[in-house]
Amino acid sequence: MDTTVRRNLSGNWGVSDLLERSICSIIRDPHGSCWIVLSQEQVARLSDIRKGPFLSVDAAMTAIEKNLNGPCRHRTATVPTNYFP
Repeated sequence: MDTTVRRNLSGNWGVSDLLERSICSIIRDPHGSCWIVLSQEQVARLSDIRKGPFLSVDAAMTAIEKNLNGPCRHRTATVPTNYFP
């Protein structure tokens, strides 16, 4: 499954598939640990996933890959330099 990891304005990471359907979010706590956060709809899809803590976004993505029962080719979405005013 191809997934995209995109950083949002609050500094968290959104994980989505190629059709831009949200899979989950990854947040970083004040201590630097990463946690997987699921909405009500996402819990059914990733029910048995370990939520954290993870040392990095890549480590969290590995957990997501294992839970989806297949390899994920994830890439960080790039934002053009002129995107922010």
